[in-house]
Amino acid sequence: MEEGLDILKNLFEFAAYDLSELNRSNINEKGSYISNLNYREWFEDPIYNLFFIRVDGELAGFVIIKYLSEEEIYYLNHFFVLRKYRRNNIGKQAAIKAFKLYMGKWRVSEFDWNTPAQIFWRKVIKEYTNNQYHEIRRKDNKGPAQEFTK
Repeated sequence: MEEGLDILKNLFEFAAYDLSELNRSNINEKGSYISNLNYREWFEDPIYNLFFIRVDGELAGFVIIKYLSEEEIYYLNHFFVLRKYRRNNIGKQAAIKAFKLYMGKWRVSEFDWNTPAQIFWRKVIKEYTNNQYHEIRRKDNKGPAQEFTK
């Protein structure tokens, strides 16, 4: 578990670095983007399911799925693919694999400032659901969310 925790921390730094181009965040005085995430929760709390994405055995990213019991919906909490694996359908394949793991109601959301993610998720979800999804605003009103049942 500790090894997986370290892997997740490192990958989250890459994700935060990538997003800094869009959300304009800065590193802290320790040279890190992230200082306040509870990574251990994603390993220990049963409402979360963490999966590492691998390509030919090589680490390529991660998926964190959260089950929101009060809404009975699976929420794609975090999703990241390393840049070298993007544009090769790795993200699409990982997303569809995640959706197929848990049949039922799903929600995926993005921030308003993350237009590349919006484009990606709308395309993947449209194809996966045969355009049978609807879009709403995130509950925090910080961007769009797509919902579907499969």
